[in-house]
Amino acid sequence: MQKLMTLFKGLVAVLVLGFSCSAAAQGADSRELDAAELKAKVVAITDAQNKVMLKGSTQADVDTLFAMYHADFVYQHQVYGGEYSREKLYANTLRLQAMGKYNLTAPRYQIQSQIPGYNAVAVQRVEMQQGVAHHHLAVFEFRGDKVSRIIEYWK
Repeated sequence: MQKLMTLFKGLVAVLVLGFSCSAAAQGADSRELDAAELKAKVVAITDAQNKVMLKGSTQADVDTLFAMYHADFVYQHQVYGGEYSREKLYANTLRLQAMGKYNLTAPRYQIQSQIPGYNAVAVQRVEMQQGVAHHHLAVFEFRGDKVSRIIEYWK
């Protein structure tokens, strides 16, 4: 009986610890970012995206970018392929990088404006192509301090 009680106490301790860790993780995951934090995150993500697209970028650059993405991150762009999971986008990014498709000599995106909301930011970025400005609208949604979804609204 003593062994059974010791085993039961150990099981209860493991369950309590597990619930505590889970609650702490959910708390960090659901923390609302303020406007300044949201804007800073968008700048950091845009900088990391730009770095990946530059000639000579490395897998470490890709890993730095994807570390900013939530585990269940989704990228949506209806004009260019629909929806991509984090895993699919990561694999595609590495494949394109290995093929030499990321060969820019200057950053692709410049942020023009940001409108922060509740754990999301509407972002206008501009991309210069052969002297012509192309304006891109995107929404970055956050869960905790990581982006959980990017939706692009341009063609």
